Amino acid sequence: MRRLLCLTVLLALLTPRLSAQTIATLRTGDVFDMRLSGMPAEYAQEFALQYTVGQDGTINVPLVGEVRAVGLTSTQLERTIQNRLMGEKIFKQPTVIINVAAVQRFVSVSGGVRQPQRLQWSPDLTLTSAVGNAGGLDEFSKGKGIRIIREGRVLGTFNWKDLERDPGGDPKLLPGDQVTVPR
Repeated sequence: MRRLLCLTVLLALLTPRLSAQTIATLRTGDVFDMRLSGMPAEYAQEFALQYTVGQDGTINVPLVGEVRAVGLTSTQLERTIQNRLMGEKIFKQPTVIINVAAVQRFVSVSGGVRQPQRLQWSPDLTLTSAVGNAGGLDEFSKGKGIRIIREGRVLGTFNWKDLERDPGGDPKLLPGDQVTVPR
């Protein structure tokens, strides 16, 4: 019983962190600084650079070579680089710290809204708040069949009245999502 309680508490503590990490994954064009410690300072300086995730989704790390970065959180990338540095016996116990520069990411809202536009994404942006920020439904929209398109696939189809009745069903949007409101 005690183990079950400890496991439940641990899962409750980790769950919000995991969902926040999925939002903050690196994308092509993201820029970050990397610092290393756990080695002589002259070696660490070689890595203290600003990195940009390339079109192929990788970065080029001195002494290591190409490392896939797209889709990883900064913490996952830190661990990946640390493991490569240790696995290739370059350093015994390096600590990698990555600081991602502020990146502006967007969501687009189009179709039957008063002001179709690209909105700056924030972690609390939902379907209804995005439509509201685009001026709300226009006079020609019935509010049915509103689609969220994520990575080229329809994530779901929603009805405005259903979302008004049950705000708990209002989906959160991620950077790059497209909201299309039919007329």
